[in-house]
Amino acid sequence: DTVCKLDSERTDAIMCNATIHRVHVVICSLYCRYEPNTIDLDHDEFKYWFTILSDHLPDLVEKAVASEGGTDDAKRRGDAFAHAFSAHLARLTEEPAAYGKFGLANLLELREECLREFQFFDAYVSIKQRENEASLAVLPDLLMELDSMDEEDRLLALIEGVLAANIFDWGSKACVDLYNQGTIIEIYRMSRKKMQRPWRIDDFDTFKSRMLKKDQPYKRALISVDNAGADVVLGMLPLAREFLRRGVEVVLVANSLPALNDITANELPEIVAEAAKHCGILRKAAEAGGLIVDAMAGIQGDTKDEPASVPLMVVENGCGSPCIDFRQVSSELAAAAKDADLLILEGMGRSLHTNLNARFKCDALKLAMVKNQRLAEKLFNGNIYDCICKFEPVS
Repeated sequence: DTVCKLDSERTDAIMCNATIHRVHVVICSLYCRYEPNTIDLDHDEFKYWFTILSDHLPDLVEKAVASEGGTDDAKRRGDAFAHAFSAHLARLTEEPAAYGKFGLANLLELREECLREFQFFDAYVSIKQRENEASLAVLPDLLMELDSMDEEDRLLALIEGVLAANIFDWGSKACVDLYNQGTIIEIYRMSRKKMQRPWRIDDFDTFKSRMLKKDQPYKRALISVDNAGADVVLGMLPLAREFLRRGVEVVLVANSLPALNDITANELPEIVAEAAKHCGILRKAAEAGGLIVDAMAGIQGDTKDEPASVPLMVVENGCGSPCIDFRQVSSELAAAAKDADLLILEGMGRSLHTNLNARFKCDALKLAMVKNQRLAEKLFNGNIYDCICKFEPVS
């Protein structure tokens, strides 16, 4: 296992492109050998992903063109993007080392960079907005349901909710097919009902023991979020709220740039502000973290069990990919990580495709629903829609 620690005092800032800054984390070879990619992109693996990305290309082009109003100019740029990205895939198929050491995270980011090259800056923007609104509409009822539970049942329900909501992923063909069969709320409820333990990796009981210790469980939790809509609103925000309730600082970590339907750091404050209209815990924490101003103080919401000004913050991760490589993150994230004692990674990209085998110098919780049959078989000898709750305490 590898060990990685983000440290703002040991980073060198570099310019990645015109819109995004990253920092390379300096990793001492004497004690750190961080490798984010779980599976190497060998010839067979690349052929598989070539097929997946090629099959997904027409739908992606359609979404990208629609995001720009469906104009003739957008259609021309969509065709140009498809041609350019296909050419990249073809070259990598013939010359796997053409762009240097290349993992799945790099391949997925290449697709997003290619979209931006042809002026498609957020292909899923309207879809994300629609799913955010639908999820925020049912959030108050979910919070009331959670508040009616004792702390053990509530913690299990929160983790089940994160796993169930992670089904909303426009990068998965199986999940896209589900969207055609029901509404976002119907799919979420169906996914919740099917949550049965034990999961494929099930460390929940160990995590529960750590969380329910009488003393404060953690000082600061870095929570890396994934998709917009139900995933962040009905899954990750209620989990973040539970940490805040227990007096733990929370830093929501989101992409700097769009990737598929992943939520971005620029979009998160508005979602938090809307959720805070119905929740005193979120409202006080968001005010303490500078996400909203006290002009919302007159809004009615639950005030019981509010923590004393524990901050809820948002930082960008420096990425524009569904995956995350902690050797290249934003200076904001590196600084926020300095005092963190818990890292939560959610979603296939950040906790399965990358970082599944990485060990960190703080407790780590990795949560994901597996939405690819081949990946499920290769990693766990499992099946599509298997769930992962992997908790790795430092000691």
